[in-house]
Amino acid sequence: MGNTHTFQQVRRAVFRLSIWQLGLTMLLVSLAAFAFNVDAAISVLVGGIIGILAGFYQAQRMLRIDASLHQQKFMQGVWISEALKIVLTAALFVVAIRLLEVEMVPTIVGYSGTYIIYWAALGTNYPWVDTPIAINNLRDRNWPDA
Repeated sequence: MGNTHTFQQVRRAVFRLSIWQLGLTMLLVSLAAFAFNVDAAISVLVGGIIGILAGFYQAQRMLRIDASLHQQKFMQGVWISEALKIVLTAALFVVAIRLLEVEMVPTIVGYSGTYIIYWAALGTNYPWVDTPIAINNLRDRNWPDA
């Protein structure tokens, strides 16, 4: 993450990514309400919220430590946050199925929609943080201050 300014840009990018995920979720909710029924739309919404909350939690936990300052602690945070994301996702699905009695297919559609945004972001080098010079070396691009 290079420097404090870039680190802050990445943290803001997490919020933007979550907004995009919410936008697609709401589009899917609208389509489900129009094409099917309110129960399907609610299930899509619940699935989207599960994906957004779990992903946002992981990103916030992972970004507690600036990778340019503490590489080993950052990588530990990545692994811990991923494990906690899986547990949180499973717990939220259990709550959705047991307490909210959602329909499974629309719920999975809503959840999957959040990953469409995530994959698109990965494919376009999101967060689109500008670097002063072009860096061709992958190690220098990922660990600029190492």
